[in-house]
Amino acid sequence: MTRPTALLSSALLVVTPATAEPAMEPPAVTDAERDDTEDPPAGDIVVLGTRRAPADAALSSGAATERLSPASRAIERDLLTAAGTYRLSDALELVSGVSQQNNRGGVMDNFAIRGFLGTPDGGAEYYVDGFLANCGMAPPRDPATTERIELLKGPAGALFGDIDPAGRVNLVSKTPAFSPAASATLGVGSFGTRRAELDGTAPLAPRLAARIVVAAEESDGWRDRVDLSRRTVAPSLTWRPGALALTYVGEITRFDTPFDRGVPAIDGDANAAPRAAFYGEPGDGVTRFRNQRHQLTADAALGDGWALTAGAAWRTGTLKGFSSDAARLVGERLWRQRRSRDFAVDDGSARAELSGRLGRHRPAIGVKGYVLDYAERWMRRNPTAAAPYAVDVRAPVYGQAPPVLLPFTNNREKRWAGTLYVQDLWDATDRLALSGAARLDAYRQRIRNNNTGATGRAIGTPLSLRVGARYRLDDTVALHASWGENMVLNSGTDRFGQGFAPEEGSGYEAGASVRRGGLELTLSWFDIRKRGILTTDPVDANFLAPVGSLRSRGIEADAALRVDDRWQLVAHYAWTRARVDDSGFPTERALNVPDHGAGLFALGRFLDAGGRGASLSAGASYVGARAGSIERDYVVLPAYVKAKAAAEYALSPRWSVRAEADNLFDARYAASSYSRVWIYPGAPRTVRVGLRITG
Repeated sequence: MTRPTALLSSALLVVTPATAEPAMEPPAVTDAERDDTEDPPAGDIVVLGTRRAPADAALSSGAATERLSPASRAIERDLLTAAGTYRLSDALELVSGVSQQNNRGGVMDNFAIRGFLGTPDGGAEYYVDGFLANCGMAPPRDPATTERIELLKGPAGALFGDIDPAGRVNLVSKTPAFSPAASATLGVGSFGTRRAELDGTAPLAPRLAARIVVAAEESDGWRDRVDLSRRTVAPSLTWRPGALALTYVGEITRFDTPFDRGVPAIDGDANAAPRAAFYGEPGDGVTRFRNQRHQLTADAALGDGWALTAGAAWRTGTLKGFSSDAARLVGERLWRQRRSRDFAVDDGSARAELSGRLGRHRPAIGVKGYVLDYAERWMRRNPTAAAPYAVDVRAPVYGQAPPVLLPFTNNREKRWAGTLYVQDLWDATDRLALSGAARLDAYRQRIRNNNTGATGRAIGTPLSLRVGARYRLDDTVALHASWGENMVLNSGTDRFGQGFAPEEGSGYEAGASVRRGGLELTLSWFDIRKRGILTTDPVDANFLAPVGSLRSRGIEADAALRVDDRWQLVAHYAWTRARVDDSGFPTERALNVPDHGAGLFALGRFLDAGGRGASLSAGASYVGARAGSIERDYVVLPAYVKAKAAAEYALSPRWSVRAEADNLFDARYAASSYSRVWIYPGAPRTVRVGLRITG
C-alpha cells in the first residue's frame, strides 16, 4: 500500500458515526452564571464567523479585554475553514496590522503586530489557551487543533494580566462537547500534498466527555527537495461536577522538513533567484521537531457573580538537524556555511485568577508564574575563499563533501518568573466604562555559555500599569482609548557572548467603533515605543543585537459586514510606520513591516433547508514594500497582491467536497526575510481538493 493510500485509509477506519444535532449540554460554568448573556454592547471584541458555544473563561480572554479591545478580533472555526487556513499566517491575513516575519528555515510561526516582532530566532510570542506556548521555540501550529484565534490588540489587549502595548495572539483549543459528533477531512493538492484530519467527541459519562483530534500531512513541497511531514495528536477530557469544569488538553506534534533559508537577493532584487531553487544540501537530511504540551484548567462559579479560573501547563520540545545555509553571494556563486542544531526546551507554568462583581465594578486579582529551561547547542563552519562550499545561484549542484563543524554556541538559559496583577472594569455609567490594571513582575534569568563558562544574570521587579476607557455615544457608535506599559524578557546572547536586557515599552490607542445592522467597523490610532527589541545584528547577521528604540504609529481599519443571510465580507487596512531610532542600523525601517497593508475576504453560503448546496469564498491581500534586511547593502522586498478562492458543495448534511486555490494568479513575491541571502519566497499557485464527512 502506498504511503498516501495508507494515510487516508487509516483515517477512515477510526471515524465513527454520531448524531448530527447536538444534545443539551449538562450544567457547567457558563457565561450565564456570570450574568453576561445579554446582547454585547457596542465596543465588545468583534467575532469573525459564528461562535457555536460560549467561550471557556479558563481558555479565552476576560471581560475587561473583550469590553475595552474593540480593535481586537476573534476568528472562529467556521471562518478559519472557509479561508483555507493551513498556517497561522493564513488566519492572521484576515486582520489588520499583522505582517509575516522570518520563519527560521520553515520550522517556526512568526509575525509582527503593529510593527513589533519577537526575536528573529525565537519568533513572536503567542499563547495557547492563555499559556505562553513558544517560549524558546515551538513548531508551526497545525490548524486542526484550533477552535478560535483571538488577536487582542493594544494596551487593553491584556490576557490573564499580561500587558503588551502592541497586542497578543491567543489560540483557543478544541475541547470536548457532551453531544456526540465526528468528522473526517481528506485532501490532496499541488506538489504531492496529502492530508487527513479526524475530530471526534462524545460523552463518556453524564459529566465526563472526551475529544480526540488527529492530523497528518505529507508533501513533496513546492521548493526543490524540501518535503514536509507532520503529525499532530490532541486528546482532551472535560469533567463537570456541578459548578466546576476541569479540562485537560494534550498535544503531541512531530514536524520534519529540511531546514530551508530560502533564496538570496541578486543585484538587490529579492525576486531574481529561481523561487523553487534549494540552496541547502539534500545530504543534510531533515530537521526534526518534537513537541509535547499538557495542560489542566479549572473554571469554578463561586456564586454572586464570582468565579475562579486556574490552570497549569507543561511543555517539552527538541529540534535537531543539519543544514547548509547561505553565507554570501560572490558573483554567481553562493557561499554556504554548514550548521548543526540541537535545541531542547522544558517549561512549566501556572496561573490563577479570582474575578467577580462588586456593584458596577468587575475586579480581578491574579497570580502566575513559569520556569523555563532552554538549551541551544550549535556547531558551525564558515566558508572561506579556499573552501567556499558554494553552489551556483542559477543551477545548484549538490553532493559536495561537507566541511567539518566547529563549536559555535552552547548556551543554557534558565528563567524563574512570577507575576501578581490586579485589574478592574468599572461601568461608571450606562455609557462609560473605565479600566485600570497594575502588574508586578519578579524574575530571575541566568544564561550560561558552556563554551567559555561565562554566566550572565538578570534580576528585576518592574511594575507595569494600564488604563482604558470606552464611551458609547449611542447604541451604534462607541469611542475607546487606552494606555499601557510592558516588559518582556529576551533570550540569547550577542556576538560577544553577553545576554540582553529585557524589552520595555509603552503605548496608547484611541479610536471609534460602529455597530449598525450587520456592519461592525473599528477605526484605531496607535503610537507605541519599545526599547531593547532584538533584531539581526547589522555587523554580523549570525547574531542578534538590540535596537536602541523602535517606534510604531499608525491607523487601522477593520470591518465585518453581513450583507444578508448568505453573504459576509471581512475587510481591513493598516498604515503602520515602524521606525528604528538607532544610528547603528543602516535603515530606519523595521524588518519585514510594510507601511501599507490591506485585505478583503468574501464568503457566500447557498444552502437549502436540508443543508445541501454551495458555499463560495474569495479574497485578496495587499502587502506593501518592506525592508528585507538591515545590513549596509540592505534589500527592499517589493509590494505584492495575492488572491485566493474556494468552492464547496454539500452533497448532504454529512458529505461535502471542496476545491480551493491559494495565490490564484501565481504572483511572484517575497514573503519574509532575515538577511539579503535568506529571503523566503512566497509559494506559487497551490490547488487543493478535499472531502469532508461529518457524523
